[in-house]
Amino acid sequence: MAWVLRHQFYTMRKLFTLFVAFLAVSAHAQEIKGTWYYKGKFNGSFGRSENYREYWGRLIIDGNRSLFTMKEEGQHHSSLQDNTIDLRSDSLFTVYKNHESNSLLFEFTDLNQRPHYFADTLFPMEWITTEEHKMIGGIPCLKAVTRFKGRGYTAWYAPTITINDGPWKLGGLPGLILEAYDDDDNWRMEFLSNTSEYDFDKAFYELKIQKGIEGFPAYAGFVKKLFARLEASFNNNTDCIGCQTKSKIKFHTWEHID
Repeated sequence: MAWVLRHQFYTMRKLFTLFVAFLAVSAHAQEIKGTWYYKGKFNGSFGRSENYREYWGRLIIDGNRSLFTMKEEGQHHSSLQDNTIDLRSDSLFTVYKNHESNSLLFEFTDLNQRPHYFADTLFPMEWITTEEHKMIGGIPCLKAVTRFKGRGYTAWYAPTITINDGPWKLGGLPGLILEAYDDDDNWRMEFLSNTSEYDFDKAFYELKIQKGIEGFPAYAGFVKKLFARLEASFNNNTDCIGCQTKSKIKFHTWEHID
């Protein structure tokens, strides 16, 4: 009887120790604050032609809330290239996340440079983790892969940085994503450095969440209507007289919306 009681005691103590450790890790993850800086590239033609530009990425983390922005390095002027038009599709790369309310907002800027905000699911991607590892900035990282919105992605995450976030909409891994890229290498973000600064206008995004915001299907409908009008306008207005063939303008989005 005494042996049974001792066994139960040790079992309960072990479970309690694991529970305390779990709480400590969870608390540590919530307390992480700072800004992680990335550098990368984005092909605005999505692989249909080479239209690469360099970008600086910034992931600001304040506990359960984060803001990722990806801004172009240098200047770029939209132009007609290979029958495609650059619609500043990088405007999709401004993403606000609230882990506590399980919310995600992203920005889309129209041709008049007016920002529109839509909601999306926080970390719906199903990751396949591997034992493959490498060092990024002196930090040990593990590899994971997934498919999300029609594209394959690879992420290298740091288990020692206990927050399940990352560049853009990516996240949901047991550690911060320090490097990420799609299968065709049209988009890439690589960690450079980090600082202790973490201030950004959280109230701006929280107010939009509280007022209610339309989701990804609404964004898809908005973009489809916009693209349909633009395609009709460009394809019907031509100075070509007696042309044997007529070029067709077609617009695309980074995330598959069909």
